[in-house]
Amino acid sequence: MAVATAEARSVERGYQRLSSLFRPSPQEGNTCHRCKAQVYHAEKIGPVHDVVFHKNCFKCVVCGQFLTIKNYFSNQTKAGDREVYCGTHVPRIGGPSIDHGAMGIKNAVDSQNVYKKMSKKMNSEVRLTGTLRKPSYNYEAVAIKRATTVPKTQDHVAERATAEALHKGAEINTDALYIKGPIEAQLLRQGYQRKLDKHHYPPNVYRKRKKLIEEQRRLEAEYQREEDRLLDEFHNERKQEARRLSAELQHEWEIKLKELTEKFDKEFGQKKKKMKDSEKKQMTIHFENKKKEIEVIIKEKKKKKQESMTLRLKEKEQKKTATMVARQSREMLEVLAQKQEELKQELKQELESTEVVEGVTTNGDTEEIEEAMEALEIIPVAPTEIPSPHPPSCRKKDLYVDPSQFNDIDEQTIKVAENEQPTYTDLVQQLTENLVTDLEKARAIYRWITVKDLNVMEFEETIETDTPMGLLRGIKYGTETYHVLFMRLCGYAGLNCEEIKGHSKSVGYEPGMKIKPDQFQNTWNAVLIDGDWRLVQCNWGARHLVLNKDKKSKDKPKPKSKDQIRYQYDEHYFLTDPDEFIQEFWAADPKWQLLENPITLDEFIALPFVRSIFFHYGMRFEKSLTAVLETSEKGGAEVKIKIPEEHENNLVFYYQMRYADKDKRQEATYKGANLERFVFQTMIDNTVMFSIHVPAVGEYFFEVFANKIEESNRLINSDEATGASISPFRLKCTCKFKVVCNSLSGKMYPLPDCASGEWGPKKAYRHFGLKVIQVRPGKSTKSRSSPDSSEGDRMSDSGSLSGDDPPDNPKAGILNIEDNIDIKLKMPRPLQVVAKLKMNSVDTKTLDAFIKTNVENDIIHITGTLPQTGQYGLDIYGRPKEAGESTTLSHAMKYLINCLKVTNPVELPKIAEKPASVKKEKWGPQPTFESLGVKAINPKEPKITLNDINTCTVEIFVPEDVTVTHHFLKEPDADVKDRVAMVTEKGGIIKYHVDLPQTGNYMLSLFGRKKEDDEMPNIYNYLIVYKKAGETNGSTPQKEERKGSSIFKKGFFKKSEKK
Repeated sequence: MAVATAEARSVERGYQRLSSLFRPSPQEGNTCHRCKAQVYHAEKIGPVHDVVFHKNCFKCVVCGQFLTIKNYFSNQTKAGDREVYCGTHVPRIGGPSIDHGAMGIKNAVDSQNVYKKMSKKMNSEVRLTGTLRKPSYNYEAVAIKRATTVPKTQDHVAERATAEALHKGAEINTDALYIKGPIEAQLLRQGYQRKLDKHHYPPNVYRKRKKLIEEQRRLEAEYQREEDRLLDEFHNERKQEARRLSAELQHEWEIKLKELTEKFDKEFGQKKKKMKDSEKKQMTIHFENKKKEIEVIIKEKKKKKQESMTLRLKEKEQKKTATMVARQSREMLEVLAQKQEELKQELKQELESTEVVEGVTTNGDTEEIEEAMEALEIIPVAPTEIPSPHPPSCRKKDLYVDPSQFNDIDEQTIKVAENEQPTYTDLVQQLTENLVTDLEKARAIYRWITVKDLNVMEFEETIETDTPMGLLRGIKYGTETYHVLFMRLCGYAGLNCEEIKGHSKSVGYEPGMKIKPDQFQNTWNAVLIDGDWRLVQCNWGARHLVLNKDKKSKDKPKPKSKDQIRYQYDEHYFLTDPDEFIQEFWAADPKWQLLENPITLDEFIALPFVRSIFFHYGMRFEKSLTAVLETSEKGGAEVKIKIPEEHENNLVFYYQMRYADKDKRQEATYKGANLERFVFQTMIDNTVMFSIHVPAVGEYFFEVFANKIEESNRLINSDEATGASISPFRLKCTCKFKVVCNSLSGKMYPLPDCASGEWGPKKAYRHFGLKVIQVRPGKSTKSRSSPDSSEGDRMSDSGSLSGDDPPDNPKAGILNIEDNIDIKLKMPRPLQVVAKLKMNSVDTKTLDAFIKTNVENDIIHITGTLPQTGQYGLDIYGRPKEAGESTTLSHAMKYLINCLKVTNPVELPKIAEKPASVKKEKWGPQPTFESLGVKAINPKEPKITLNDINTCTVEIFVPEDVTVTHHFLKEPDADVKDRVAMVTEKGGIIKYHVDLPQTGNYMLSLFGRKKEDDEMPNIYNYLIVYKKAGETNGSTPQKEERKGSSIFKKGFFKKSEKK
């Protein structure tokens, strides 16, 4: 027993000694396997195969692609190999076998047949002249095994061995020459066995191509050092400007403090003997309060000046960076073009030298040389002669019809964007290594920039320049923008790219607005594709990542977080046609508009305001329109949009009308009626019409929205889910106009208060599949079997009662009737249907008795006898019959009904009109005060009276998402804003410390807005009356309101004074 135990212990010790051979020493455990440098914990990856790596060293040993613990591969053919590989270059088991039928040999021969390079170097004793090139292979050839199991970058021994076999005759041994060519070609083809299998470089061209890449790396290293110096220059300049600003404000602080101290000492010295202790204490407190107020004012001024300084320096830095990148891109293109020509000559000489082998002269194979030359042409180098800007020879649709043809490129680009690259050379190689055309390369770069959400990238305080995040350090410092980055990457990909400057109709711009030289500035790119300059706007094309909001079944497992993410971008801004691009962007240099007839800035302003979705779905205006539409004498204007027939039943439109006057932009009604009720929207065939009738003289903004309807918003098929209903979905701005009415004759009445949006039967067919099979609108007109008949096909307006013969167009949703209506609809699936009559000034419930709905089989029959003449609206709602009562009825369609005659009229009770709004007090809260969530804490009343004391404090509460500012005026119109100090405290409390210089009436006006809004309306006004004892204030508020010149007639109250 003891002997057995001793033997077991001996065996265990043997295992321990054996395993110790594979354990790294403590010193080796902290050394990077790749670079042999010390590895610290923060930058450590591993252990992997009992070794560790730096994060930047953990990349494929063959191609250099950066890897992670999740996506690296190990050598499957050699257990002792501690290197890591990508999925493309990892040596795998099951490839070549060392026997006569080895598949590895077969693949190698197939690869040799593809490239036809090394086979021509065969010794004549192995392949006699005139015979087929079918050399035999000895399964014992060691070179086969070495070539197929060792990565290409490590196969130096095999290359030397096969080179020595060139002159050894016909013997089939381990150094056989014909092994090298097929195996090298096989390994190269394996390197391109990926989804984007666009092009295979011959082995010799592949080696030449690597020289160009090395030249790129050398140039990039020089450019990086130059950029580092420029960033240091920017950093130093920022620090100098910050020091100068601090010194300037410190000097101002010292002067004001000195003046305050001298004033205090003077007043204190004069009254010192007569003052009581309590008065001295109060005076000291007053001094400290004044000191704090000055300090607050100085801090606020410093903050504003810092913002202004930062903006100014950033613009300067971006300009310098753009200039540097443009120069570097030109230099790289020139150097690479020169290097390409040198490599061409080397390759030609190398190929020509192979024509004579062992004294046997072969005919020059020009096809072989041409093939190699063509392969070398694919190396990313731009043409030496750059064409001048000119209109493209073809439209974008002639380059590619459907973006789906780039799906493979887009998917590969997204994978690259999810990883990090240490250099631009590595990045561009990963993006374009298998791409051939300029179009494909430009596409990959554009998609990478639009996928990479540069605006929300988080950077550490200190960034090393040779790290992946250091590659985009210009984004962190604000010195580099989307268009500069696009230009830089194009240079590395061999594409000519230019920076274009001008103006754009961007955020904040409204139709008809004049553009000053320093307003709405923008920059974009022009890239050379197949000899034509094409316009690219990466910044507008970029979209953030969004969650996939598709409904999930309770029975299905919860998807991974990655499955809930999808990328969004705007295809329109990639290679946009110039005539479409000019609608949003105006190049200051006319030749870069790329138009046959360039336009002026005023002509650009006059163009209609349109967005990308307008062109994405092939929309066009039926007639030429300008950005500003002037109404007729009756207040009418019209916008008609044509859409392609294939989108006729797939697009949904909506509109919005609002006042253009800044003081009224928060208002959406006219005398209690929503402004949208003064617009009639309908769709006939593939034409969408908006008929506008403004209610009063003035200026308005009219905006059209559209989007493609989702299948979830169609209730057509009977196999839809139970309880389905049409849910709201997002619409995008399509176009916008300014509507100007200078005079108005007659009175415009709003349309009946029906569901908002489109009138007519087109909506019912689009969402529900309902077809109108009969419209019998009474005795005055004949029956219509279908709205598709030719009668009534003309376009019409909203049918406002401006004449004796209102327009009649059932296809547009307008019916002229006498007495009764009779409508039949055919439905594709069982529905629950409800019809509602609407009439201005009449309760809807009162009208329910005059309309009936009957459903029989697949026919919906709606009948009604109208009680009075006038204008009605007929709303029709529906939901699947199998849906429960809890399912919301969805709006299907609506008709505008003009009842011209009623045989037996019925008196209807009228709804009392809303009383005219009483003029609101100009002091205190204004209309938007409560909606913003702002509260007055102290004082509660807006009127403050000060006797003998010239200071007071106003305290308010402001939510986090609200921004406020203020004005401070002294009667009659003196600006004394510097006498108010605004202090922000915790909990959303803001205090205004007021110091009045002399007696009189003062007005403290507060302005506020949500942070995402553009307008800053007046939200609250305080009246502060300062007077001394024994002094009469001859200007009371009531008296001042009667005077002609007073602060009470300032524009701040213009909104509240109007009814």
